[in-house]
Amino acid sequence: MPQSCSPDVLIVEDELHISQALRILLQEAGFTSWTVTTLGELRLFLEKHIPDIVLLDIKLPDGDGLSAIPSILKLSPITKIIVITAFGDTSLVVRAIQKGAYNFLDKPFSPEILLHVVQHAAETLRYERSFLLSPSGGKQNIYLGKSPEILEVLRFTQKVTEHKDINILIQGESGVGKEVIANYIHEISKSPGKFVGINCAAIPESLLEAELFGYKKGAYTGALADKEGLIQHAREGTLFLDEIGDMPQNLQVKLLRFLDSRSYRSIGSVEEKHLSLRIICATSQNLEEKVADKTFRQDLYYRIATLPLEIPPLRKRREDILPLALFFISEYSKKTGLPPKTFSEDVQEVFQHYPWPGNVRELKNITERIFILKDPQDFRVRLSDLPKEMLDFAIIPEDSQNLFNGPNSLYDVVEQVEKKLIEKTLRETEGNKSEAARRLGISRYSLLRKLQKWEEEA
Repeated sequence: MPQSCSPDVLIVEDELHISQALRILLQEAGFTSWTVTTLGELRLFLEKHIPDIVLLDIKLPDGDGLSAIPSILKLSPITKIIVITAFGDTSLVVRAIQKGAYNFLDKPFSPEILLHVVQHAAETLRYERSFLLSPSGGKQNIYLGKSPEILEVLRFTQKVTEHKDINILIQGESGVGKEVIANYIHEISKSPGKFVGINCAAIPESLLEAELFGYKKGAYTGALADKEGLIQHAREGTLFLDEIGDMPQNLQVKLLRFLDSRSYRSIGSVEEKHLSLRIICATSQNLEEKVADKTFRQDLYYRIATLPLEIPPLRKRREDILPLALFFISEYSKKTGLPPKTFSEDVQEVFQHYPWPGNVRELKNITERIFILKDPQDFRVRLSDLPKEMLDFAIIPEDSQNLFNGPNSLYDVVEQVEKKLIEKTLRETEGNKSEAARRLGISRYSLLRKLQKWEEEA
């Protein structure tokens, strides 16, 4: 995808000369585009990729194009579908809009009109590529991505949001966005209740039960008034239990009983309360291992994992890296009122190949650091703007991090020889860094890093 992250367009049109002309026109305007000719091809395409914008002809060889609108929108509610109709098909236009189409084009149409409609859809999409999510109940924009891996996650969320009183277990490495996904599930479910989150590892064991289930006045020393627990606070909504693997075992028993019956007693109360809510648990730990070593109850594990969801790490969905980075840059730009930044090709390559051990959280923090420290008048992010450790990690193979630990004198000699050889190779390749790196037998990132280092020392 180009750095501008322009929305991509799928053309569903059985007349090949029209579809190819549309594709060329859109690509020249900066859009990535594909073509399919039948509903069957469309279904196969949607299994692998969900486009941002669809140009959908109504009359296709194997059926009515309008029949595909609900299935497209179910996979991606924000996809913009532009229906192509024959002039005067007013009733079809009405049907298309009722099914969720964004706009329509009457045949024949001019290239200028087509581009205007598509660009308007793209602009609308940029504003809508956010969801009203926040653990505190406020509003903040988020962007989840559109890689095949994250689309599988979104398909899961679409299915589970239709049901209440369910238990979901979200697993994944630290920083992948488990709470963001939990909040997204709550938002699109249109639950009348609140989203209430608690980190089971951050609250002392002695207080966690009171926080969850509440207590009656006089239940223990210091209980000076009745306190409503978070479970009650989340009624008709969603309770998010982060780091569930760190929940104390004595409290695991009480949570299991609540999950089975959706009923509980506050501390010091004899009154049984029953309520309806969705429970989403999250962990970065391996709960099966904790079950095996008997630090987590097996029956509770099976209960919370009724609907398991694994969030892949960022390094396994690299298609999302640059769009996410640009999204964060755009958000900081809006927040500060400063112009957004663009990434040089070298920076884009490092971003794409860096392993991101801290996942989306690390990406967000690094882009924020770049935005804050960068000269406001310089809109181009270069290698010199990236943290040194990020570049070093990107250019050195993981299995050779400790390969060169010899005396400094030897290192200096080797560096001088290396510098002369690189300069000679760059002259021979007329400054082509990729070709020079290939001839030298090193990665392009290694070459770029060395050149940057020598430039800084000069």
